[in-house]
Amino acid sequence: MAEYQNTGLTASGTTVIGSALVKVAATPNALSSGTNIGLCRNIVLTENITPYTTQADNGPDPLEGVSEHTATITFDLLEFHPPTFDEIRGGDLDTEVTSTAGSYITGTVNTISTGGLTALTDKSYLFQNVKTVSGATVETVIVVYKAHLNAGMAFNFQSDNSDDPLLAVPCTLEAVCDTTRTKGDQLFLIETANNQ
Repeated sequence: MAEYQNTGLTASGTTVIGSALVKVAATPNALSSGTNIGLCRNIVLTENITPYTTQADNGPDPLEGVSEHTATITFDLLEFHPPTFDEIRGGDLDTEVTSTAGSYITGTVNTISTGGLTALTDKSYLFQNVKTVSGATVETVIVVYKAHLNAGMAFNFQSDNSDDPLLAVPCTLEAVCDTTRTKGDQLFLIETANNQ
């Protein structure tokens, strides 16, 4: 992954995270050897909190809390590889075949077809940012414990003469709390290098 030198910062600078390497795996424990999903852009992770209050007629609200805690992850995938795309989508929604005889393309192809299957399998995702600050490498990692597909694919074909001719495939995931984990550590984890 390319690293860019931010010469105006100190090693202790706490800057906003830049681009990220994205991996997907069946569980958080498998992310170190998970699948690199390829080049992406416009990666956005949004934490969603739905608060609740219990009201009393004659006094202050006795209870306040969070009724729902989720996250939405969106990104544009720039490398469309059917086996990887199938894994991003959970592996159960599609039929994916690697290295088979093409029906419409001459030679060996990779295929993904969909429709009729409704299972959604949660996956874990890792977003890793590495940057160079004043000669030192600093790293930030976000791990989403349990996320699944939340929107279907959309192909917006570009002109061959466009300034940016790549067909970016938008992906939307919803992360939910993994209730098998300890409370307070069920949705996602952010690790930032100590020298950042």
